[in-house]
Amino acid sequence: MRCSVADMKEQQTIPKVNDKTKKRKSKLRENIESIAIAIALAFAIRYFVVEAFKIPTGSMAPTLLGEHKDAKCPNCGWSFYADRQSESASCPNCQFEINVSAYCGICNNRIKYNWPAWLWKKGVCPECQTRIAWSDLSNRIVHGGNRILVNKFWYKFNTPKRWDVVVFVYPLYDLTCKNCSARFPDTEWHEGLRCQRCGSTRFSKKKKDYIKRLVGLPGEKLQIVNGDIYINGKIQRKPDHAQDTLWLPVYNSHYPVKEETTPTWIADNSVWKINKESLALNNTSRGGLDTSLVSFGRTISDQNGYNNRVGNNEVGDIKIRFDVTPLKGSERLELVLGKNNDVFTAVIPTNDTDAKCRLMRAENVVMEKDIRLQTGQTHKIEFSNVDHVVSLSIDNKKIFEFDYDDGTVPAPHPFDTSKIRFGGAHVNAIFENIEIFHDIYYTSLSAGTWGTSQPIQLGEKDYFMLGDNSRNSNDSRVWKFVPEENIVGKAFFVFWPVNSIKFIK
Repeated sequence: MRCSVADMKEQQTIPKVNDKTKKRKSKLRENIESIAIAIALAFAIRYFVVEAFKIPTGSMAPTLLGEHKDAKCPNCGWSFYADRQSESASCPNCQFEINVSAYCGICNNRIKYNWPAWLWKKGVCPECQTRIAWSDLSNRIVHGGNRILVNKFWYKFNTPKRWDVVVFVYPLYDLTCKNCSARFPDTEWHEGLRCQRCGSTRFSKKKKDYIKRLVGLPGEKLQIVNGDIYINGKIQRKPDHAQDTLWLPVYNSHYPVKEETTPTWIADNSVWKINKESLALNNTSRGGLDTSLVSFGRTISDQNGYNNRVGNNEVGDIKIRFDVTPLKGSERLELVLGKNNDVFTAVIPTNDTDAKCRLMRAENVVMEKDIRLQTGQTHKIEFSNVDHVVSLSIDNKKIFEFDYDDGTVPAPHPFDTSKIRFGGAHVNAIFENIEIFHDIYYTSLSAGTWGTSQPIQLGEKDYFMLGDNSRNSNDSRVWKFVPEENIVGKAFFVFWPVNSIKFIK
């Protein structure tokens, strides 16, 4: 059978049309498949690996922020964060009381400002037409909470560790009765629970995600005593990365105070010269005093700036660091940290003497090393007492680390006392870049809260969580344990806002 020329042409052209159609269909299909795969991967990553969360409250402040106000102290220039609901805030650096209210001070109406406030920098009271200067208005504007990334895959292969920052499902539920619509917030769910209004057992359950720091692990016996965590009768020290985060600022010499209600520095004699940002000591003259010290004049409390009141717990776990330049002829520096009845002194000689560097407890030498400061050179000194360990570092090198824990749980007491002094014997030196910090102080809440008045035993699949903002945190002290099944993942990164980008420690 033979084909005509027309038939052959028709047979040749038809496949060409089909090829183009198939190509168009295949490209469209490829695009749809790519989009579908991308969406599926995004959902898979979100569900199994990494998910973004927004911090709603200030229970982890100032480590992680919920909705808050950015406050700048007009008395010293220090910037810090305040709770969104605060009407006033105390500057951690100088204790100056700052107005952070969203309401007019004259007629008490809510201030109206042009959005976005950072661009227009204008605010006015709609009732009395009072205009608010930007320097004042900027302290009153509410900013959103941190947005973080949580690794949901991490705990599939690693067990949670103490001091991790963890996201978990809040163990209490917001319940709504399906029969009468009665609402019961923060309720512990169990089978057979009945509505208090109508007796129904049918509820809709709403769960919430919380973020806290993990301090108690399964099977442990935990107690909070004098601001510290004790597990099975032993004090729990923080690893360096967590401790660095949990040092909270008390004073920074780069932010000199305009008006002092309490003197920042109290010198024991006239050989000290107290400047705005530095201190100078010269007692090297003949017949000069053997040792002269300057004292930090303020009480150190558990204030973190975020809460709208000064801390009510005086703390003893503190740290001071500064730069010092001893001049020729200087003999030795002395630093003193006191906690209650314990007094620790670091004696650091210069190269103009042959004495050794010593750490003393009261009058007794507990550690000694052959180390000296070079006169004419600037050295960085850091001296701390935290979790029953006293440490001295010189130029970022640890010289002493003295553990004075006696292995017992101390008796609870209402508060600690602290003391910071420094200076020296026959010293001509300048002290600059002075900073003081206090450690986080885990507070006891009202009587009967979990783990604060008596030790509490964790089950084999239970975890104990605390907020870094210990004085204002709804955590395991209130609602007890977090079951293992409720843990979502490890928080590891803040990605918004841009000026807060950091790894979480």
